[in-house]
Amino acid sequence: MNALTARLGFILVLLFPAHDTARAQIPILDSGAVALDLTGYVRSLTAVHDAGFDLPSIDRRTGFNAEVVRLKWQARLGERIVLDVHNRLQLDVSTAQTAFGESVAGFGVSVVPGRTMELDAQLIEEEGLHLWHDVDRLALTVYTQLADVTVGRQAITWGVSNLFPVADLWAQFSPFELDTEEKPGIDAVRALSYPGEGLELDVVVADRGRREDWSAGARLTVQLSSADVWGGAGKFWNEILAMGGVGWLFDQTKVRVEAVLPWNLDGDSLALPRVTVGADWLSGRVSLSGEYHFNGVGVEDASAYATRLADPQFARGESYYLGRHYVGGLLSWAVDRQERFRVTGTVLVNLTDPSAALTPVVTYDVGQNTSLSLGTLQTLGQRPLVAVPPRIRSEYGTYGTLWFTRVSVYF
Repeated sequence: MNALTARLGFILVLLFPAHDTARAQIPILDSGAVALDLTGYVRSLTAVHDAGFDLPSIDRRTGFNAEVVRLKWQARLGERIVLDVHNRLQLDVSTAQTAFGESVAGFGVSVVPGRTMELDAQLIEEEGLHLWHDVDRLALTVYTQLADVTVGRQAITWGVSNLFPVADLWAQFSPFELDTEEKPGIDAVRALSYPGEGLELDVVVADRGRREDWSAGARLTVQLSSADVWGGAGKFWNEILAMGGVGWLFDQTKVRVEAVLPWNLDGDSLALPRVTVGADWLSGRVSLSGEYHFNGVGVEDASAYATRLADPQFARGESYYLGRHYVGGLLSWAVDRQERFRVTGTVLVNLTDPSAALTPVVTYDVGQNTSLSLGTLQTLGQRPLVAVPPRIRSEYGTYGTLWFTRVSVYF
């Protein structure tokens, strides 16, 4: 059931948005032609989880604490060469095994892209205690007149959807990922060029750990006066994908549509598309977003969820959603004019089950570099039927309830 715990990851992208306070780099070395700077953060999560149902020999309620320390080193050699290296140290401490064998939320629950060269070290791995270190960035960027070329472990994001990304296929966040400041790094060669005014060409070739899983794609973005249009294609795992999207800009509103159409190389057949239609509204200190998502990877019947969880598309993080039809919304309200006190609310609804996940969160910036969050995840839907094996009857009804606090310190 480990794959099940990663399904809900994207919710915490909304629960814990990336900290937007400006942070000055710590200069380690500056000799003119060569410079070395350091930034980073420390995050702590304390949570109590109630599964919402009982299983023999498994604790229904569990508590856990998770810590992550990320050091972000950047070396600059002249004006054209930049080296980025990130060290990430992570600690997880839990009171007992959960119904799913691991925490349903926390740090590092996103699927890590396959890598030929692993750069992690397991320092402590015991029941209820896990400590490890990894190098999540190791990328060299060279700025040339033709293109900005980056080689190595790096973060790559495609697409414009907020709640239900369909084109972000290099490395997505899990719906229950807390550490959303930096995406999981993927080993790739990337070239960004600007062939004309308002044009951006993005070409990526990526290693996914196995020869047959190599991926490559190209995307062209066109910036118009009232819209952004993009289109692309590529090979991702065992699929050839055509993709595209458009975002129309109005005074305070943006309307978005993007879709991915897959051709399965193993079955030599066209698969169902994945489509997201959304809108954003921003006014003063209040912002609203809403999306509808057609998930061609999902299924129409909850009885097939357990089978779909074993599908490679879920195991490799290509999709984090089990159903076929979804709607979702996000509200963000900066209570004070200084925007130190913020209330956010997220709702995701699986129309197939039906089931829903509600996520109210309150965040307060104590100082320029420290923030505190208090929130809960409340789920609606049928709980699993206790049997051998258990029967999943809804997606979000399976995850129970979570109460949490979070502390983030940036430097």
